[in-house]
Amino acid sequence: MPIYQNGAINLAGQLAPGAYVQVVAPPPVVQGIATNGLGMVGVASWGPVNSAYVIGSPQQAGLYLGPVTNRKYDLATAMAIAFGMGQTNNTAVRVTDGTDTAATCALKDGSSTTGATLTGFYTGVVGNTLQATMANGTKPNTFKCTIALPGYLSEIYDNLAVGVMPGSTTAGTGYTSVPALSISAPQTSGGVQATGNATLAVLSDTVASGGSGYAVNDLITLSNGVILKVTVGTGAVTTATVQNAGSLGGGAIPTNPVAQISTTGAGTGATFNLTWGLGAINITNPGSGYTSATATLTGGGGGTGGSYTLGTGCWTNLVSAINNGQSGVRGPSQLVIATIGTSVAAPSLVTSTFSGGTDGSAGVTDATLVGTNTTPPTGMYALQNAGVLTMNLVDHSTSSQWNTIAAFCQLYGIFGAGQGSAGQSISTVSSLLNSAGVDNYSFKTLVGDWVYWQDTVNNAQRLLAPATFWAPMRANLAPNQSTLNKPVNGLVGTQRSTQNLLYADAEALQAVQARLDYLANPAPGGNYFAFQTDMNCSTFAATNSEAYTTMTNFLALTLASNFGWVVGNPQTTDLRREVNDAITGFLMNLWQNLGYIGDVNAPTQVPFSVQTNAANNPGSQVALGLMQTLVKVKYLSIVREFVISLQGGSTVSITVNPA
Repeated sequence: MPIYQNGAINLAGQLAPGAYVQVVAPPPVVQGIATNGLGMVGVASWGPVNSAYVIGSPQQAGLYLGPVTNRKYDLATAMAIAFGMGQTNNTAVRVTDGTDTAATCALKDGSSTTGATLTGFYTGVVGNTLQATMANGTKPNTFKCTIALPGYLSEIYDNLAVGVMPGSTTAGTGYTSVPALSISAPQTSGGVQATGNATLAVLSDTVASGGSGYAVNDLITLSNGVILKVTVGTGAVTTATVQNAGSLGGGAIPTNPVAQISTTGAGTGATFNLTWGLGAINITNPGSGYTSATATLTGGGGGTGGSYTLGTGCWTNLVSAINNGQSGVRGPSQLVIATIGTSVAAPSLVTSTFSGGTDGSAGVTDATLVGTNTTPPTGMYALQNAGVLTMNLVDHSTSSQWNTIAAFCQLYGIFGAGQGSAGQSISTVSSLLNSAGVDNYSFKTLVGDWVYWQDTVNNAQRLLAPATFWAPMRANLAPNQSTLNKPVNGLVGTQRSTQNLLYADAEALQAVQARLDYLANPAPGGNYFAFQTDMNCSTFAATNSEAYTTMTNFLALTLASNFGWVVGNPQTTDLRREVNDAITGFLMNLWQNLGYIGDVNAPTQVPFSVQTNAANNPGSQVALGLMQTLVKVKYLSIVREFVISLQGGSTVSITVNPA
């Protein structure tokens, strides 16, 4: 008998006699989400643009972003600092100003005719260090292409056979169907037969009906991708020139006259008689073992004069190997993309260097980092489904964009940060925050006291935004913790500390009242650099701690990610109990085993409640398919001020107080 999953058998219906086994799933268990994901948006010298990708080590950072570069918004710099602070779960989003270009390299034959052009897989100056070497292949009468990039394993495409390549096309005329194509056999023993297909393309047209409402130079699109540009008289098409000859890969041509599919103008009704000839040949398999090749056409519905001249070379096989991989040997290139050239001769056996790659970083602004929520999303919006809980827009300091960033962070359960421009004081940043209208627990604002960092790659002391140090520290802490009073290592100093300008108590209070934080030395715990206030940007005292932000996001995202299985099931008391039990078990572990939640004044009292019953699920809502669970959790507070009351003297009476 088969084994059934629970619910697959209708036990209320009639069954055949026999033993039936139903597999009942174990009770659900809630798995807390990872909270150490850090998303960073900035510029880089390699890697995809506006795409979130995980970087798990300093080595990967070098390979995927390029070198640490002394410039604003540099992702490689922010990554180096994050890894230096022990933060390893990092996601990068590279942005550009749109002028970024990929490096290219032309592989040529002995007469300097290009057989294939290689283009860097990504834009950026890292591509300029790519090299491609052509050599004889391991097997006789083959070639080998090696693509090298410093720091990467070289990609080797060996045994590239000489196969058939497209040559020239004589279009002929009068074809009414696509002719069949056969290619001659290879000359070398053991060679592989090449295959291909003929195509048809439009040679010319005549106007069958001029229609109405057209304007000069309107473009008219017909079937098979044919595009015509028209001239008109009083709104009717008089003549049309072929702008795109289109392509027909098989079967008969469209019956004349052919009507338009669309137009760039407002005209309607024009039809055309099209004359077709041979289009470009499509080599579906270049084969191997060829020293020459011929193409034979049959059929074509009365077409005459058309022919294909074929060439031979390794170029088609090289392009296919690089772009598609070599079956059973290696996959497609992760370094370059190849396009076919015009050479039909053997390649020159030389090493060629790439050039022309640019980063597109010069025109990047704070607004570029923010990006737009388009399809696909750009800038920070690329992080919306990346699983990060902390975000740093590298060196961002435009206060008018803080509200947009905060709204994005609150929507997706991310803790974001911004800062004033370098040198901006507490009072200045306070005014900027108030003007920006940010009152949101998902955003943290730092004073414009920027940080000096020793860049050992470029042998320079650089000034970096404080959020570049706050974000990895925040991401690397448990959600019930705060960056307050935690040592920040790896920096030289801040703008104020290098001038020996300590923050006065009045300034510290001003920062707290303004909902700001700053990095300074000393800290309450000693002579080290630390963040000083624990504040997010909320004006509500119950929600303005870092730990409120991180615990709320942790719990909300954990619950959201664990109970999708509830949808689609009948709402029963068993389902409600399973949900309650699963959430209760998760919260009990946070309380009793991890100490993430609790009531310090009632340490034995359960610091949470979970309700899924008739009280919050009335029949009117149940009938509509709605099921609700109410979860209440008491967070531990972060100690911001520790007051010690000292009473001393010979007249003091001592009684032992309980702990």
